[in-house]
Amino acid sequence: MTDRVTIISTCEFRRRSLDVNSKNYEPMAKRLVHSIRTNGGKYKDATVIMYYSSEAAPSEETQSWLRENGCVVVGGGTSLIPGEPVGNKIDACCSPFTTEYGLWMDSDMYVLDTSLFESLIEKNLDVAATGSEYGHHRWGRLSDGPIWEQLYALAGVSAPIECFAGGLDDEPVHFYFNSAIVLFKNGRGFPEVWRDLAPKVRFSGIENTEHNFTQTSLTLAVLKTQSVCEQLPQTYNAYYALEKEASFERAVLHYQDNVIDFYPGVKWDV
Repeated sequence: MTDRVTIISTCEFRRRSLDVNSKNYEPMAKRLVHSIRTNGGKYKDATVIMYYSSEAAPSEETQSWLRENGCVVVGGGTSLIPGEPVGNKIDACCSPFTTEYGLWMDSDMYVLDTSLFESLIEKNLDVAATGSEYGHHRWGRLSDGPIWEQLYALAGVSAPIECFAGGLDDEPVHFYFNSAIVLFKNGRGFPEVWRDLAPKVRFSGIENTEHNFTQTSLTLAVLKTQSVCEQLPQTYNAYYALEKEASFERAVLHYQDNVIDFYPGVKWDV
């Protein structure tokens, strides 16, 4: 067990419907845990918090498996934003833990590179996450400056001087964080500020905030808490849909809805 980091994710049982647009996180949670226990190196025995909201409890079998593999299964209240369970990652990050850092990871991720995973956890800053993949990304592109001016005003923060670069094309983009994988220092109130801002962003009526409210609010929370931060390289959020087989050479695979049962480095049926 390590006092450096607690890894946080979700194990919710979900079905797509007209009211809820969601993946089923339950089998994904087991794959993620298996990848951490297999490829996590010196942090392979880190405590993993697996969160679920009250309307999406996983099976008792899955909960037992997770506990047997060193997870703390946490049942919460109703979804932060009803019908949009992607926001529950923020509630999950507000779960109490005692380690120096928390590391949120989307359930549909898989740790592949031990050395790079260790290097991520050993960073000394307040917040680290990947950014936009491309300079033309609709939430990070520089042409969306007027939208971001409204978001900064909503959060009561100043526009950052720093710009980022697209993780796959190195083109200039806004200071903008993706919420798939987020390393954050414990005890600074960051996840609570993120939770406060997310509904405000979601229901602000500002363009492009309905779908990606977890990411825009994450970016604003970093600014609001005056966090020392870093844009992680795209290797920590390697989308199979964008990089195909090249994603298997990265630190953390993000497979989303793709079935990766053909690559020997991924144990699909856990």
